[in-house]
Amino acid sequence: MAAKRELKLPVRQKAIRRIINMKIILNTIAVSLLLMLVGASGSVAWAAKSKNPATNYPSLVGASEIKGTHVKNPQNQDLGQIDEVLIDPDTGQVRFVILEVGGFLGLGSTRVAVPLSAFQITQEGNTSKWVLDADKEKLKNAPKVEGKNYQRLYTRSEAEPIFVYWRIRWVEPESTSNP
Repeated sequence: MAAKRELKLPVRQKAIRRIINMKIILNTIAVSLLLMLVGASGSVAWAAKSKNPATNYPSLVGASEIKGTHVKNPQNQDLGQIDEVLIDPDTGQVRFVILEVGGFLGLGSTRVAVPLSAFQITQEGNTSKWVLDADKEKLKNAPKVEGKNYQRLYTRSEAEPIFVYWRIRWVEPESTSNP
């Protein structure tokens, strides 16, 4: 019986085989990178879609970022700063923002209630920019909030005029039936 002969490829064919293997590896890497790039652009597209279309701001804003924020008007004039954010416990939605206006170092200032939807919230760098279409005169005549008695703003008779003043459509909260 004849001994099996091992087939030896010439040196040139070994080099060609290595080149082919290297091309396969490089093509695999290229396809993997392309898939990662497409996946990343999908994440970017999702992030762009997750912004609130009305404000072009990410859909979630931290409460710690809101209190103390300075509010400006479209002419970039400082109107005051956010003192409180009032959340409806039944719906979990922000009902009003209490804006502290006028005064100096907290003395002589007045507090006015503004529906959240009256603000335009955009991103400026890493912080939020709150814009309210108002001037000092409009704020002077705005519905005032005295003390911390926010319960009264829960009733329709107190809340609806605030919405009307700011030209925001009043919508009765779903879980309440206040007269």
